Amino acid sequence: MITEKELQELAGFVSEGTPALSLYLDTDLTQQSKEKCKLVLRDLLDKVRDSASDKDLAQVERFLDLEYDWQARGVAIFSAAEQGFWRAYPLAAGIESEAHTGDRLYLKPLTQFLDHYDRYGVVLVDRESARFFLLHLGQIEEKSEWIGQDLKRHKQGGFAAARYQRHVDKQAEQNLKLAAEATTRFCQENRCKGVILGGAEETLARFREMLPKALQKQIIGTLVLDVTAPASEVMERATELIRDEENKRQQKLVEDLITAAAKGAGAVTGLADTFYVAHQGRAHILVVEKGFEADGYLCDGCQYVSAEPVTKCPFCGGKPHKIHGAVNRVVQRVIAAGGKVETVTENEALAKAGHIGAILRY
Repeated sequence: MITEKELQELAGFVSEGTPALSLYLDTDLTQQSKEKCKLVLRDLLDKVRDSASDKDLAQVERFLDLEYDWQARGVAIFSAAEQGFWRAYPLAAGIESEAHTGDRLYLKPLTQFLDHYDRYGVVLVDRESARFFLLHLGQIEEKSEWIGQDLKRHKQGGFAAARYQRHVDKQAEQNLKLAAEATTRFCQENRCKGVILGGAEETLARFREMLPKALQKQIIGTLVLDVTAPASEVMERATELIRDEENKRQQKLVEDLITAAAKGAGAVTGLADTFYVAHQGRAHILVVEKGFEADGYLCDGCQYVSAEPVTKCPFCGGKPHKIHGAVNRVVQRVIAAGGKVETVTENEALAKAGHIGAILRY
């Protein structure tokens, strides 16, 4: 899957001369036939045929006919054949099919896709063992399993049974401590944005206390689940919690953005101000409504994108000209500068604030 470094490379690429081709194709064969996918592809390529290079079109067709294994549910392709540039990224979840040409790669669908699928860990635990799952890009993967010391039942009664029970409880406590240490390593190694705990209620209450304070803050919910639950059930139950958490997080992000912008305290909203601070490299988090796009005016000198027509660039004095896909340009600039892009779905407050905004570095 695409890394942060690769995403920044894509954002910084500029095609000189022939426009680059950016293509996204839904290849989920559980929802459609391969023939239907290829018909969609042919239609997309026909729409950009007048602006795209024949070499790029041929290279895309050759890749999907001969090299692509059709196992992934989507693919993002970026090609500038005249400059020897080619990147193809299989995607583990479906993506809307579309194609674009231009001197910059069209990255907005990719950033929206990546933003929608953060990495979450799920840990199922009981008094003897733990299982670790990673949820990412709409899929679940069982990463590892930790087994502690077996806790055997003692059939005798009386003092011996009580003493043995104390031994069992002590061993169970030790098992949970070791499972908590394994959980900490798992979340760190897999860079989990959040974690979900599953198990019996009484076990989870004690287990949670054993986790480091920082990791406790990452817990987004708990599930009453047996440690032997199938991955499909874990996926279904955990996805509900993740969806709720993402909605809450996005709501708070927009509230914080709008409040800070109203106070003039480290944030801006609306096209004009957002474009301005993005060009300055001050946008730490770009917040944009899903599907939002707008025309703008691109300076032929420093590449500043303004929201309104101006006769002279305020940064270098160059001459701006009208362009389509101005929001995509700003997305690229923010990524190239090391910022993050957050895509928000159906948020009335953000729509009223101009569909876009940025939390600033300084």
